[in-house]
Amino acid sequence: MDTNTLLIIVVVILLLGGGGFFFRRR
Repeated sequence: MDTNTLLIIVVVILLLGGGGFFFRRR
């Protein structure tokens, strides 16, 4: 697995799991 692949997976998990987490902080 490359670093880019891991990054994409993390982003997808964040969007599916806690989609409004980063948006709430702003």
